Amino acid sequence: MDHLYIRHTVGGRLFLDSKKHGLPFAIAPAEGREGWTIAIDVPDAALAEGVVRHRDELNIFFVPAGSTDRKTWYFSTHGEVAYDPAAGKLVIQADGRIDYDV
Repeated sequence: MDHLYIRHTVGGRLFLDSKKHGLPFAIAPAEGREGWTIAIDVPDAALAEGVVRHRDELNIFFVPAGSTDRKTWYFSTHGEVAYDPAAGKLVIQADGRIDYDV
């Protein structure tokens, strides 16, 4: 199972963890622009609002299923984060990405 988690850049507080919170997500190339769209199903508005409130201070990490030594760090330099409470969807527009070994 792929793993996505979002931490605060200052202090590392965990905002969201796809495994811990049981949240499906998708990462795809952004349409009509450079970067990636990260869409996460988050029915709990309070959980999503923590991410939205700190939109300019997020470290977003992706670990592919079965990987023990590879991680991808996504970031949004412009804080492009939105939550649609009716759909329960949190969307982050990431314009940067770094793949690295852990």
